[in-house]
Amino acid sequence: MSDRLLGRSHWIWFSGILVAALVLRLFQIGTEPLWIDELRTWWFADKSWDTIWREYPTLEVHPPLYFALMKIWTDLFGDSEATMRLPAMFFDLGALFFVYLTAREVAEKEKPWAALAAAALFAAATQQVAYSQEVRFYAAFTFAYSLVVFGTVWFLKRPQDIERPVWTSFAQRRAIGAYVSLAVGAALLMWFHNLGVLYNLALAVVLVLWWAVRLRFSTPALINLLIVGAVAILFYTPNLSNFITQMTNTNSGGYWIEAPSAERLLELFSFTYGFERPYSNKLDFGLTALMVSAGGLGLWFIWQSGNRWLAAAVAIFTAFPFLAATLITYSLQPVLLDRTLLPMFAPWSVLVGAVLLSRIRWRAGVVLFGVLLTASLLYTFDYYSRDTKEPWRQVVRYVEANAKPDEPVFLVNNIVQIAFDYYLRDGTNELDIRPLPEAFPANADAYEYPIGGRSEPMLTDAMALEAWKSATAAPSAWLVARGSFRFEETPDFVENWFATHSDCKMYAYPDHLNIAIYKYDEPSAETKHDVPQCGFDKDVKFLTR
Repeated sequence: MSDRLLGRSHWIWFSGILVAALVLRLFQIGTEPLWIDELRTWWFADKSWDTIWREYPTLEVHPPLYFALMKIWTDLFGDSEATMRLPAMFFDLGALFFVYLTAREVAEKEKPWAALAAAALFAAATQQVAYSQEVRFYAAFTFAYSLVVFGTVWFLKRPQDIERPVWTSFAQRRAIGAYVSLAVGAALLMWFHNLGVLYNLALAVVLVLWWAVRLRFSTPALINLLIVGAVAILFYTPNLSNFITQMTNTNSGGYWIEAPSAERLLELFSFTYGFERPYSNKLDFGLTALMVSAGGLGLWFIWQSGNRWLAAAVAIFTAFPFLAATLITYSLQPVLLDRTLLPMFAPWSVLVGAVLLSRIRWRAGVVLFGVLLTASLLYTFDYYSRDTKEPWRQVVRYVEANAKPDEPVFLVNNIVQIAFDYYLRDGTNELDIRPLPEAFPANADAYEYPIGGRSEPMLTDAMALEAWKSATAAPSAWLVARGSFRFEETPDFVENWFATHSDCKMYAYPDHLNIAIYKYDEPSAETKHDVPQCGFDKDVKFLTR
């Protein structure tokens, strides 16, 4: 099919890609149980508006907007796993739309194959599919970044429009979409994640360089850009004090993210710009190398086409947040986390799709892109086949079926409580649930908070001993633990003390060893065993989903 004919029917082709993306994101969207962070979203969305807007920001390290949106959504459509994951899917499809619009600007309208390729790659990317099926804000974060990238690219193609007064552009209905994309996108980046500041810094770097070098310090352009920035700041102002509070809590109370090793840093790079399943192997790295090669060629082809500012801008949007997060991680505070790097795949898709811009090596580009698209689809199909999320539905059902009303069920750390709240919300709950040291969220000055926020406190040895003392009159006691070593004064103190003062059994799921269920028969105040009789290195029964 000729480029001219394709150019006239490009929206039909894009509609096909959009439908395919919808199918990929809807498939099995409600099959997996909610993992703990998704349950956290549900828990806050289920609370009052006052809790979301006033209390939540003091308890957590994320902005409250997505939880407010989820409250509206669940009030209207319910809170099943599938229903609550739909907003993320819609945000991701919105990001796909703006990826396509951006690629159309970069590739020129007479070369639509590159734009369609960018959209197809974004639609098939395993990372995008996975996070579009989560009750979290990372797909919305990506959507916000796609708005910013599109608005910037639109103006880079039309520098004369940024030098007209804003009101003139609106009166002539020119540049309205680009101005709105920039202002709203910049504000939403901060509203959806505090690391949005890094993505907005990428935007600032692009615009300042363009204004200084290409526009030669144009005063009208500066005024318009300052207006855009002022509008974005105005939209974000209601959360500014929360942002300061959350940063203070994080820095003063510690944070759970650790600076990655060199190998893990390479895996994060592979996740951001290629393939990860979920920890990279040689095949993943090899395919990522192909993806990086395609992106580099795409960047070169954009540059060679004469759109050098577009090439530079998309490259900065693609690389700057990763580099900035890496610098901050190793110098100030660890912030590198795979899901916070997700938005960069939006501009990255544009670069990889641009591998089809070359006329001379077009067939080679088609073959290279075909390999990458096929690999993306295969990785996505592999994602469907794996149990990727924590098995809280099964954990709660197992405890509910086996624990008796007179047998206390301890939860460490206290966030585990929300899994029981969710999966027992429609039934008659007769379990004696005891989160330690107290129910979530435990906000008190007397506690220490090891991971930032003020909802999941440290469990001291004395608190654990007091809890065990209260269980010694029961025929049995239970413990459900999730990554509890982070929250214990002495790592593994709870598991070891409880197990040496009872006859214990341990249950776990082989694909999620960070979660364990313990049953302690005949709990005693006296030591019954010199060493624990259950544990991963002793007696453990693995459960199936």
